[in-house]
Parts: sequence; C-alpha cells; structure tokens
Amino acid sequence: MKKITILICAAIIVLIAAFTSRAHFKCGIYGMIDPADGAKRVWAINGRDSFQAIPVSGKFSVEVKPGTWKVSVEAVDAGKNTSVDNVLVVESQFTDVGVIKLP
Repeated sequence: MKKITILICAAIIVLIAAFTSRAHFKCGIYGMIDPADGAKRVWAINGRDSFQAIPVSGKFSVEVKPGTWKVSVEAVDAGKNTSVDNVLVVESQFTDVGVIKLP
C-alpha cells in the first residue's frame, strides 16, 4: 500500500511540475503601430488559429504558439488596414515586429 501511495504522489508531483514550468515558456509577437491611435485591433493569424490584441498607446503584444504568423492591423480608417507576413515565432521567445506604419 505504501508503494502505491508513493507512486501516486510522485505522479502528481511530476504533473504539477510539468504544468507549472510550462508557464515560463511563453512566446508571442509584439510591436508598435504608427500613428499610435491609428489601429483598433491587431490580429495574429496562422492557419485556423487567430489571436487578437487591442493596441494601447500604439503598442501591442499577443501570446501565440510557435510558428510562422501573419500580423494584420485593423485600422480605425478601414482603407489603411495593413499586414506583415512571415513573422517567425520560436518557443519561449517574443518576436519584435518593430513599428508597423499605417498607409
């Protein structure tokens, strides 16, 4: 009975460690919009996955999975929407897309 209890406790500790350590390996995309008040929303798109962020003072950050993403900026003036293709995101790093200038 003691061996089973020890094995169950060990399994629980391993599971807890796996899930809590994963939080330290976040990755994503960040950048700025110019002009700062020109965007309503920023989208990160990869196949069927999409995540959004609302820029604050022109700055945005969105947590995504590793992969190649398209960053699409939804401008206040719909005629000024723009995007950046092929943004590479790797595990446990945030990718800086720099300043995205709206047309």
